[in-house]
Amino acid sequence: MSGISLKQSPKLVQQQKLILTQELQLFLKLIQMNTLELKDYLEEQLLENPTLEESQEKSEDDSEDNDMEEIDNMLADTMKSQSKNDDLPHSKDVFADADDNNPWENLLTKVDSLFEHLNWQLKMSDFTEREKEIGSKIIGNINEDGYLETDIEDIAAKIANSNDQLQQIETFTNSELNVKIILEVKNVLKKIQANFDPVGIGARSLIECLKMQAYDLGYSENCSIIKVIEKHLEELGSGNYETIAKNLEIGIEQVREIEKIISSFEPKPGRPFYIRDTDKYIIPDFFIYSVGNEYQIQPNKSFPRIRISIYYRNLIKKHKSLNDETKVYLKEKIEAAKRILKCLEERETTVRRIMNEIVRVQRDFFEYGKDYIKPLRLKDVAEVVGVHESTVSRITSKRYVQCPQGVIELKSLFSRGVDTKGGTQMSLERVKSMIKEIVGNESQSCPFSDEDISKILGRKSVKVARRTVAKYRKLLGIPTSSKRLIKE
Repeated sequence: MSGISLKQSPKLVQQQKLILTQELQLFLKLIQMNTLELKDYLEEQLLENPTLEESQEKSEDDSEDNDMEEIDNMLADTMKSQSKNDDLPHSKDVFADADDNNPWENLLTKVDSLFEHLNWQLKMSDFTEREKEIGSKIIGNINEDGYLETDIEDIAAKIANSNDQLQQIETFTNSELNVKIILEVKNVLKKIQANFDPVGIGARSLIECLKMQAYDLGYSENCSIIKVIEKHLEELGSGNYETIAKNLEIGIEQVREIEKIISSFEPKPGRPFYIRDTDKYIIPDFFIYSVGNEYQIQPNKSFPRIRISIYYRNLIKKHKSLNDETKVYLKEKIEAAKRILKCLEERETTVRRIMNEIVRVQRDFFEYGKDYIKPLRLKDVAEVVGVHESTVSRITSKRYVQCPQGVIELKSLFSRGVDTKGGTQMSLERVKSMIKEIVGNESQSCPFSDEDISKILGRKSVKVARRTVAKYRKLLGIPTSSKRLIKE
């Protein structure tokens, strides 16, 4: 025995492991909730999870951190053989008491459809004009469930047969043109699927829809969850876990974890945009005030402030006297509570950073009105904040801001840019305002044509083609020059 040496040394072992991203799933769920939806969710959690309680105090007890150390110790000592999330540190309450006297006189008369929501993202995206043209055709063929119900080849054929393809047809054979356009459509569809909200939009099958949502959570192409989606959905639905486990060479418990994740996915991405009762009042999600030379952002916090229950914190101090069944129950509920607290904190941090950037860029809008809104795209905010474009879209969708200009939809603070001769960009709203001003100052006996307006804008260093002027004029409800003519 004297010749045997016991020595510890590090060893690198590569193995396939399913990473359960419950926290990420919850974060994505919370971040797209507006104030009313978050209020309903937290009230539901207060009923379902006894370890959560509503806090009426603005400051926490100084002993809370020590209590949470007791909780962490209990969780570490309990059921060590079970898998658990370890990066769920306690988050202190981040909510301040809300003012219950906010006026809600603004009636919401229209809710965006899925088609309108996707087209808004298309306009605000970093797509070329050609890609936007193709994107609009794709969006037009997405059904209310969020699925692309037309073949890519059919969309390409319609584009090839449109008038603006006639010049290309002269230089390409029909076969070459179709291949070229099919590739364009595939690339644009891929960009829409990767960047647009809701996740899973534009899928051509249930399998593709579920895979897109798995990729959004960070799962790789070769992981077990993707393999289950691709080849074993039927077995998963029938509860045939043994077959799945055998084919993928994984454990039954891992299959059950995969089922939990897949069951949390939305098989119909367009569902949140189904026609709803629109006779409801707008609840501002943010209040923007002018304080001196600065604009302050105050989130609407008219939802419960929550924390880990004081009763259960005291009970955990006696965890050594608790039986195993009670410990397991408390472990599950407290982990869920801590996950909610952490995601709420992350949600507030991300939302505040995005709002700060929007307000910084659009300061002139809050100061002087809509004519001074600046060009701003989803990508611009995403790059500054360091998040994905779809995250910015989730946060700005279905949210409202009460500011010096009234109650406005948050996504109205985004605007397309129009090039100027100086190399800078001017917002679309500003250009439309200039067109309206030019028409307002024209002679009624000799009104400006669209070509005239284009030239006048050119002298103001704004490059807008005649056809574009006509489009903006129609959006403003301004009739043609012949109909504006008044003979003396």
